[in-house]
Amino acid sequence: MTERRSGEEPGIGHGIEATLPLSRSSWAWRVNAEPTVFAGGGRALLLQVAHPGVGAGVEQFSSYASDPWGRLFRTVDIMMKLSFGTPEVSARQQRILYAMHQRVKGTTDDGTQYSALDSDLQMWVWATLVDTALLIYERVRGRLSDAERAQFYEESKLVAYACGVPRGTCPDDWAAFSDYVEHVVVSDLRVTRSARAVATTAMTPPLPGPLAPATGLPNRLVTVGTLPPTLREQYGFTWDSGQQRRLDLWFTALRLGSRITPTPVRHLPTEWTISRTRPLRIGWLQRHGAAVTAAKLEAADLT
Repeated sequence: MTERRSGEEPGIGHGIEATLPLSRSSWAWRVNAEPTVFAGGGRALLLQVAHPGVGAGVEQFSSYASDPWGRLFRTVDIMMKLSFGTPEVSARQQRILYAMHQRVKGTTDDGTQYSALDSDLQMWVWATLVDTALLIYERVRGRLSDAERAQFYEESKLVAYACGVPRGTCPDDWAAFSDYVEHVVVSDLRVTRSARAVATTAMTPPLPGPLAPATGLPNRLVTVGTLPPTLREQYGFTWDSGQQRRLDLWFTALRLGSRITPTPVRHLPTEWTISRTRPLRIGWLQRHGAAVTAAKLEAADLT
């Protein structure tokens, strides 16, 4: 991985934006504004927390157990506005993110010191979002061309730098990025108690009544089925040909639904999120989510 001393990125000046926020014509917008991309949230989270430093930080400092829905709403709010809000809003979200990360530091399950301002941890969290977003997008909307993929990646680097990754340290191109992700999965990820606690809460959305099992099955299929096989095994998840067929059918249904839904309608939830002054808050849902999550952790003896 080479460092660019000038701080410039390849492709800037050739249709790829040089700074945040990104425009609605960017490939980063086209990918991340698709609602089906959010189906990969569980996968990205389990990849993140399998890194011991990230897993410890999430368990010790985030509200994943006490307010799972609120945490999700706030995360989406920060990342979408940072990437696609007005220049003023994007800059404010960057400051909020930095302030949040300043206080996140401690010791992992194996006694190693960690900090959320560590560039390696910041790089990995960003990488899981980029890798997962494109994986899900291409399963639903179709594969990007090499040029489109290159543009998406160059735009995504700007988000990495806004999240704290030092300029010039991202892998040079998509091939190098893919090698980086594979290396981290093989060499650095380890499912600790912290990671298992987060995974326990992430597999079934904390929804009331029959909504939980109805959404839990597809969520589990997408999360488990798209994880790297070695990490899937570390988490103790099983996978067989029957589950793969169900996952393929689920993606087929998402593909068909996406094709018949106009683009402005598909992008409406993201536009609405960006237009809001504050993150979404649904009191009754957040209270229910906290109670359900606490019960899950207690049942799994992970409190």
